[in-house]
This record gives sequence, structure tokens and C-alpha cells, in this order.
Amino acid sequence: MTLTGLAFTGVLAHAMPGSGLRWWYPEVLAVILAFCTLYFYLVGPYRERWGLAEGVERRQLYYFTGAMLVMALSEATPIHGVSEQYLFSMHMFQHVLLTMIMAPLLIAGTPPWLIRRAFRWPGVRALLSFLTRPVIALLAFNLVNAAWHLPYFYQAPLLTHWLHPVQHVILVVTALMMWWPLLSRMPELPRLSYGGQVVYIFLILLLQLPVFAGITFADSVFYEFYAAAPDIWGMAPLADQQAAGMVMKIGGMAILIYFMGRAFFRWAREEGAMDTHRHRRGRAGSVQGGLTDVHAS
Repeated sequence: MTLTGLAFTGVLAHAMPGSGLRWWYPEVLAVILAFCTLYFYLVGPYRERWGLAEGVERRQLYYFTGAMLVMALSEATPIHGVSEQYLFSMHMFQHVLLTMIMAPLLIAGTPPWLIRRAFRWPGVRALLSFLTRPVIALLAFNLVNAAWHLPYFYQAPLLTHWLHPVQHVILVVTALMMWWPLLSRMPELPRLSYGGQVVYIFLILLLQLPVFAGITFADSVFYEFYAAAPDIWGMAPLADQQAAGMVMKIGGMAILIYFMGRAFFRWAREEGAMDTHRHRRGRAGSVQGGLTDVHAS
């Protein structure tokens, strides 16, 4: 975990009532350790045993490790306790960490040859091809995200503890689907063209507006759970809800706009290179045509 993350969670734990130890979740760290053990086995001994690749890129190791650190920050620190018991805005921050930071890091940290290995199993390739289609991914992420923010569905994981990790798993899975058309490095499951990525991200931002506007500009509190939660930082429930809407929109929007800008400039550079190539071909054709006319005369 980064020093900034440790400092932030330390401040949270200090500000919370009761024993500081109960605001940390070692069981989540055990799950993360299991994920890391499996990952490093697959990209190490398993890869060598079956000759799947000559090696693994160092940056992929960094990306995967970064994803696990973000997961630890979100799920194993006081951020989780505060989001689960006190503040809607902290819960929304937790979701931004999982869907907008951890999910793309997981994709970037997974070697394509490891996914191809899973194609041996019947139906896996067809299933992944369906789930990563841009229209399916776009609709799945936004519909699931909107549905989870309906009062009944949002409060159910807060009242029934075992539903909370289920909620987060579903959010992460649909986030992986959403990010795949932007980050894929596999021709078998291709990403969108740069122009397509610009349109795709614009649609994501557009489809998120109703949820953002509903939460941020409402004149009443949507979630009775947070309205009745103890006041630990002097933040009124409605102010907390408005802050949650801003965290959701500004946090996610900043990351998506970065990727939109990156795609746009790469698209422009690609189009410029194609125009230059066409211009050179046109000039070469004109020169060739001129030489042909000279020889004919």
C-alpha cells in the first residue's frame, strides 16, 4: 500500500470510535494474498511448465500488484468500515477505487497468453467474446451500476453483510467488461479503434448522468440507512449524499476523460499518418503518370 494510502487510512482509524483494530480487515488481506499466490504461480512455474511464453513483462507485474494494493486500500482498511456503517460518500469512493482504478489495472496486469490458455475450456472463448462486445459491456456496466443505486438494492448489502462482497464482485466484473474494449491487447478479443473509443467513453459518461444527477441534486435523502447512521464527522446526510454524487462523477469522469483524450490524440495522429501516406502515394502516382506520358510521346 502506498504511503499516502496508509496515512489516509490511519487518519480514518484515528477518527473512528472504538478500538482501532476493528477497522482493519485481515481476512481480506488473506484473500489478496491468495490472489497474489495464484497469479505469481501462473505467470511463473505454470508458464514455464507449459511453455506458454518466454517471460512476463515487468510492467504487467507492477499493474497486477497495483490492483491488489488498491483492493487492499478499498476493502481491508477503515475505508470499508466507514462506507459500510457511516458515510455514503465513502462508499462511493470505495466503488470508484474498485471500478475505475483496480479493474483497468487488472486487465493491464493479465498477460494475453494466460487468457488464451483458458480458451481450451469449452465455451470460454465464446463467452468472453460476447461479454466484451462494446454494446454488451457498455449496457451491462451502466445498467448494473444504476440498479445498485436504487434504494432497495443499495441498502440490502448494508443490512445483510454477506451481500456486500457480492455487490462489489458484480461491480468489478461489469467494470472489467466495460474497460476491455479500451485496453485489450488480444486480437481474439479486440479493443475498439481509437475513434470508436472516443465515442464509447462519451456514451459511458452520458449514461452515467441520470444516476449522478439524481443523487447529487435530490432535495431529500435516498437511503434511510445513511440517514439513520451515527454522525461521526458532522456531515449531514443530505450533504453526504451530494458529496457521494460528486465523488462518483468527478472521480470516474477524470479517469475516463484521460482515456478519451489519449484515444483522441492517438486517433488524430493515426489519421494524420494515413493522410500523409495517401498524399505520398498520390504524388508517386502523378510522377509515374508523367513519366509514362513522356515515354509515350
